Amino acid sequence: MIGKPKYRLETIPVWDGVQSDSECFLCDLMDEAEKHGVEFYLGSSVMNPETRVRVNEYGFCEHHFQLINKSKLSAQNMGLICDTYLSESRSKFEKAFNNVLNAKPGRKTVKAVEELSIKFASREKGCLICSQMKSRLDRYVYTIICLWDSDPLFKEALEQSKGFCLHHYEILVKTAPSVLGAKEANDFIKAITNLELKNLDRIAEENLWLTQKYKSENHDKPWRGCEDAQHRTINKIVGKHRVLDPIAKVN
Repeated sequence: MIGKPKYRLETIPVWDGVQSDSECFLCDLMDEAEKHGVEFYLGSSVMNPETRVRVNEYGFCEHHFQLINKSKLSAQNMGLICDTYLSESRSKFEKAFNNVLNAKPGRKTVKAVEELSIKFASREKGCLICSQMKSRLDRYVYTIICLWDSDPLFKEALEQSKGFCLHHYEILVKTAPSVLGAKEANDFIKAITNLELKNLDRIAEENLWLTQKYKSENHDKPWRGCEDAQHRTINKIVGKHRVLDPIAKVN
């Protein structure tokens, strides 16, 4: 192996995932990471001054703010996040708001509104939960590649799995050359691609049978486990999680 990133191996969740019979166990692991992120920022950590400073500075993307909004966890902690984040935002936007209010008609107003939009866009760039999830995903991907290269039992388990969503498949094949030597990376990429193609064919057949099952002549025939094929097909195509790349300033 060459040029390994400095990640620690996350073998237990990866082994559990590869044995789960999931369409994409990386999506499942990201589900858990997202749940942990929401619980962390709505839990006792909100009372930690360092955490509050990070939340005030970076905040969350729209998706994760809405997950926080829908959470059944502490309303008080959510209120504290909203109170200080809104206050920080107001402070950052104050000058831009005043420029809009004081701008003369015409190009001055247009320019002031454009500057306000830039401020808004800048405020929405960071997301602490996306950053946390991206860090976990990097470790899981690294672990999958290393285990495939070093553990024959894992390689066999992966070959018998249902592969990954296309999104996580792409991340795996793009990452392999930075973790393995040239020959090993090539072997891994070909193996994962064959696995992916095999499972895309499988799920296409399952989805086709789902459509045919509703025809009258097939009414009494078995479902063959395809009752939810349409949902699994969509998850296979797009995945369930496309975490934002963490902004450089979010550490």
